[in-house]
Amino acid sequence: MRPTDARRPTVRGLGRRASLGAATVALLVGACSSGLGTAAPDDDLGKAGNLEAIEAEVRVSGDVDDEVAVSGGVSEPGDRDRAAGLHTDDPPPPPASRPQVVATAHELFDGLRASVDDDAGEAFGVLVVDEHGRELLAHRPDAAMLPASTLKIVTAAAALTTFGRDATFTTTVDVTGPIRDDGTLDGDLVLTGSGDPVLATERFGRFIYPARPRTPLEDLAEQLVGAGLRRVEGDLVAVADRFDVPTRPEGWPDRYYSSFDARNVAGLTVDAGLRTIVSWPDPEQWAELDADELDAIAAALELDELDPELLDNGEVEPDLDLLDPLDPPDGLEPDVRIEHAEDPAEQAAAELVRLLAERDIEVDGTVVIDTERPPVVGRVGRVDSPPMSELLAFALRRSDNHLTDAIFVATGRARTGTGSFTSGERALRQTLDRFGIDHDGAVFADGSGLSRDDRSSARLLVEVERALLRSRHAAVWRDARAVMGESGTLSQRLRGTIAQGRFAGKTGTLRDVTGLVGSVEGTDGRRYHLAVLANDPGQGRWLAQRFADELAVLLTADLDGCDVGLGDDGDGPLGLPPLAIAC
Repeated sequence: MRPTDARRPTVRGLGRRASLGAATVALLVGACSSGLGTAAPDDDLGKAGNLEAIEAEVRVSGDVDDEVAVSGGVSEPGDRDRAAGLHTDDPPPPPASRPQVVATAHELFDGLRASVDDDAGEAFGVLVVDEHGRELLAHRPDAAMLPASTLKIVTAAAALTTFGRDATFTTTVDVTGPIRDDGTLDGDLVLTGSGDPVLATERFGRFIYPARPRTPLEDLAEQLVGAGLRRVEGDLVAVADRFDVPTRPEGWPDRYYSSFDARNVAGLTVDAGLRTIVSWPDPEQWAELDADELDAIAAALELDELDPELLDNGEVEPDLDLLDPLDPPDGLEPDVRIEHAEDPAEQAAAELVRLLAERDIEVDGTVVIDTERPPVVGRVGRVDSPPMSELLAFALRRSDNHLTDAIFVATGRARTGTGSFTSGERALRQTLDRFGIDHDGAVFADGSGLSRDDRSSARLLVEVERALLRSRHAAVWRDARAVMGESGTLSQRLRGTIAQGRFAGKTGTLRDVTGLVGSVEGTDGRRYHLAVLANDPGQGRWLAQRFADELAVLLTADLDGCDVGLGDDGDGPLGLPPLAIAC
């Protein structure tokens, strides 16, 4: 059990530190009957079972959205779109305040253009529309530009409309032979992944990213203990079910790996594509600890006492494997670092072997990576991820690249039968076709927006937002995005302004890209959508961020019935007088 006063060790290799959080994990343990009978929930997990009865469980739990045909295609826009509110009759006239809002938005954009080089207008793509799609401001809205992480909303939209809010990823452990009475498995253990992007060890959850949702890998190990397993005579076979994934797509520079922004992606992955490496300070350094701390360490090492002099001269070499990094003795803190898992499936299998060894379960064979699951006779373990709505909310609010790329690949698997970066792109295009959104010129090399090959237009991003907020997924979508001045990547922006808590959306940032897509809603059903993309390595991208913030304030104020415009004097962020708002 995790101690309540657990200390946080130093973590090397990860640029950001996350706040402590908790993930709600639903644990559904599949049970198999003895012999070759049908699966029976009350039977012993350690017995053999019928593969046909459990075959579907290795796939993503939850039904694929009813808008996706069995063949993996999608339905045509039409009656269903109209029922979802995507097509409306002629809109009412715009409010009387519209001309002033439009004029002020254009003044703000003119200020942005005047603050950068004369030709920098080519670096910007801007679109502002109301709830009916009427344009208030448009500058190169259809230009294909680097979207950075704003692309994540397209990936999230495809996943949500493909799987639904309650779908979960399932990871299973099966056996190829019977478990004898003495707990020996006469065969192999088969670990099968269905693309769960948050399968993780407790070490990763404690030391590296506490806030990230987590499917506990240790739960699988505990289920094997409960099944009576004590020894595996065969191998541990790791399988990514129906995935054909290169570990990286086109367009990821090596520098993204060195910064850990990019991670290897596979159908079976643990710890977000990372290896969590725990070590302890050299025992020669323990002599600096006081007597009480040495006594605590001695107890953890199952020794009567520790003599500092014997430690210092190396005459005593403690067995450090007896120390638990999750419950370290007083005075001793583990050192934790991370590195990339070059083969995510192999790393997942190795971590399960480690967890089994900690529970006195021996694996005589080796780790074997296979593309297809061998014939199995029973299931001995199963864990399910948190629901899709929770995964998407975290991915969008925190802009988690690995999580979004893994979901991108898994969505391609659900729609085409095979998970890959190529099928992920097909899935996004199918989703856009379903909503009638033009994607000519768009490129979806990945799902995170990291790739230098990715392209999107401001209009495409706005139309995705509009479509989701007018669909049956609107409630989930509203909750999934970061909120201005309050949460996620928008938590520090526009605090103390009228837009705080009102504007919700997704940011995008690379060394030469800044972007914002999102919306603000009024109490009377009115709504504004905006997308701002800037591809400029100089000050243009920073000024574009200020411009986007000014637009968010302007649009929120108008929805609240305030009079808006530029003041008479003073210096605003774009070399113009600041916004004047009278409510």
